[in-house]
Amino acid sequence: MLSAIKNVTYENLWRKDLGELKKEVITMWKLHNPGFEEDKTEERASQIVWVAKNEFEQVVGVTTAFKVYVKQFRNFMYSIRVMVLPEYRSQKLATDLLVKSRDFLESIHQEDLPDPPIAMITLVENELLKKNKREAIWPASKMVYAGNSAKGHHIRVYYFKGATI
Repeated sequence: MLSAIKNVTYENLWRKDLGELKKEVITMWKLHNPGFEEDKTEERASQIVWVAKNEFEQVVGVTTAFKVYVKQFRNFMYSIRVMVLPEYRSQKLATDLLVKSRDFLESIHQEDLPDPPIAMITLVENELLKKNKREAIWPASKMVYAGNSAKGHHIRVYYFKGATI
């Protein structure tokens, strides 16, 4: 499936064997995420939902998700992260990855037992996004602004259809 960005393809890798992609994704995280925790490499690799690849089949973006109990919301949610290489950063690619992840996680959340997640949640750490994407509800992903973290990062939540609290 092609995106509006020329020759970008997407692959769903949720709970699949990553094969050779694993090393490539880990290298991307290490090079472009100064806070990346080495000891979390295996765990994070097992949380990959989607990867975006360029025309040379190189990974240029990735989403990860894991189920977590969010005390503030008194429910389980998928905590989701989106990372796109700097030279591919455009709102469209990050949005595509976020929407694809939302749709996929919504389609499987009821099967994630025990305690199926009712939503996905993310921390928006990117200062440009916090400054420029200030809609209460993001149009494409439908993620709702739900406040700020202790560090001042925006908290965004998307409740799955039929979710109850």
